[in-house]
Amino acid sequence: MTNFYPECQRNAGLALIEPTLLFKQQIVKAISCVVLFFILYVVLLLTAVALAVACISGGALLFRTYPGWLTGAISISFIVLGGMVLFFLMKFLFSKRSSSNPYRREILAANHPYLFDFIQQLVKDTRIRFPKKIFLVPDSNTSMFDDPSLLSLFWAPRKNLEIGIGLINSVNLSELKMLLAHEFAHFSKRSMKLGCYVYTFNKRLYNLLYENEQWNEIEANWQHKNHLFSFYAHITSKILHVIQSILKKFYSITNQQYLELSKEMEWYADTIAVNLSSTETAISGLRRQEMGAYCLDHCFHKLPDLAEKSLRFDNIFLVQQSLIHYYAMQHHLSLDDAGLPIISDNYFQSFLKSKVQLREQWTSHLTRESRETHFKDANITCEPLSLSAWVLFTDPEQLQQAMTNHIYELTTPSFDSLEMISADEYIDELAERHQLYEYPCVFNDYYDNRAFSEFNESYSTPLSREDLTSNNMATIYHPAVVLRMRSFYRDRQDAEMLQAISNGELKTKHFEFNGQKYSAPRAQQLSRMLWEHVNQEQDWLKHHDEFAFRYHYTIAQQESQEIADLLVEQYTEILKYQQSGQRLNNQVIKIIHCVSLIFNSSDQHSAILPDLFDVLSTECWNFKMLLAQLVNSPIYHSFPEEVDDKIRKFREQDCRFVDDMVPDYVAIQSLHEISSTLMEHFNSGIILLKKTYLDFILTLEPGN
Repeated sequence: MTNFYPECQRNAGLALIEPTLLFKQQIVKAISCVVLFFILYVVLLLTAVALAVACISGGALLFRTYPGWLTGAISISFIVLGGMVLFFLMKFLFSKRSSSNPYRREILAANHPYLFDFIQQLVKDTRIRFPKKIFLVPDSNTSMFDDPSLLSLFWAPRKNLEIGIGLINSVNLSELKMLLAHEFAHFSKRSMKLGCYVYTFNKRLYNLLYENEQWNEIEANWQHKNHLFSFYAHITSKILHVIQSILKKFYSITNQQYLELSKEMEWYADTIAVNLSSTETAISGLRRQEMGAYCLDHCFHKLPDLAEKSLRFDNIFLVQQSLIHYYAMQHHLSLDDAGLPIISDNYFQSFLKSKVQLREQWTSHLTRESRETHFKDANITCEPLSLSAWVLFTDPEQLQQAMTNHIYELTTPSFDSLEMISADEYIDELAERHQLYEYPCVFNDYYDNRAFSEFNESYSTPLSREDLTSNNMATIYHPAVVLRMRSFYRDRQDAEMLQAISNGELKTKHFEFNGQKYSAPRAQQLSRMLWEHVNQEQDWLKHHDEFAFRYHYTIAQQESQEIADLLVEQYTEILKYQQSGQRLNNQVIKIIHCVSLIFNSSDQHSAILPDLFDVLSTECWNFKMLLAQLVNSPIYHSFPEEVDDKIRKFREQDCRFVDDMVPDYVAIQSLHEISSTLMEHFNSGIILLKKTYLDFILTLEPGN
């Protein structure tokens, strides 16, 4: 049988590398916290059980000692209370959080022998048990999982393996080996198994304390059915809430120890993965996985839009693959022999990640940048197998097609009536749209996704001869200038997030800023410091926008004053439409927020609903008034005919959304749809106006 397993014989023995001393110390601390938590857990449970037993036995003893109607009623009350405490306690303890994923499709060795041989060899290299089952899922990750239960805290069941089809689309054989090795390494040694036990225990406790909704729902149902049950359920819930609150306080200590351990677990898993592949493979695997995930997410987000047009993807994973190629072309990345992008360091220089990071409660993953640094420090070399990971599978196209159909079965039941759109057709439409709205590349995205600065008298002041001769398009729109501009917008968003944490609008105890961990109270100081920097950069950007316009104005004035005046006219016209667009955006946001509150209301007879309908009616009339101003603009006249027809019909309707106390959800949905559509097309019209303006600027440049 053909061997598709990338061999690295000189590195294979390194799979037995010992975890670091820091990791072992963190294991001891985490296990100690688990033991202390378990002792507290048992004490509280025994206390609750003792209380329940005392209520039941006390009620029985009271009736036996003093038989009668009054004592009988009191005895029954005690017995019912004790029984409910035991009932809810069992529901609290043994609630099972399902790990089911409706998108999973199990695959068998008989159908895909190359894949199972590949995994068998990797299992051997990493010294773990072969997965109980192997599933394909429609995402871009790989993971090990089991069915969570109380028994899993004391006995580790065999893990199942999930492999994302989107991941297979994105990597080669060596990179797939590296990513699977990372998952397997979490279970490769006894110390790592202890770490995974702490992970399982920590996650199970988090679910138990923060996501245990089953017994809350039963309590709510009982409270609605009977006033007597409501009384007992209220007392019972108070008892369990006391237990929860005590456990939550101690859990925060246990979780803190786990977060420290988690980083060491990830570091060790990466050490195994890079030693079983190579530094080059590990880095390229992470980058390709990230790009593949982005492209697959794009495809999933397009499913509802296409369905509204009675279209569906024939093969969503073929579209993802084509999108990866198109995305690589857009960013000037070359492809290897397997059709996978070669992602260089320069590719990431144009992307700025937020400095403020909020980590999940029960996990802590390393950033791609820190992982790449670790891989480079390892400096492992090995000849990669650059074949596509699909060579491990029998009939890949059939697998992709079956999973695509399965996705539509779960998300769009009437998908049989949709017309197919191929990958080539979709990419052609996407490229056509990009070409329509894409600004000239000479501006280096300087004007992309942001508003033009306000015009003032100094804008029409020509540059001096020295400034004009020492500057040109290349210096004004230099990549370093664009990077500084993007950093400003990133920092402003980070400052707003820090301010939200400081004001309590964003609930968190800890956050990371610039890679350093801080407690929530520090957000106020960091926010103040960052806002000072943001305000300085905002002033710089305003001055640079002004300087850029003055440069173009000076060039235009050298042609003629009429051309310079025309440049001013186009710029100020864009500002006018920007203001109208901003008012429209604000109004639509208010409508969407109100509609969201109405549709998400858990009780349709809530006293707040009439007020929401009144607010929505008011916002609807405000929208109509704004719409009356926009219909005379040239942008509106460029709308597609079907959009114009919908808006004309909407303007003929009133803004009533309730008739005889019955909500008119069709009218509400219509308002939501019309307002969102208008905002989208109006903003697109502004983009085209800006493109026309920038194209005009280029015609003024010498040599054009």
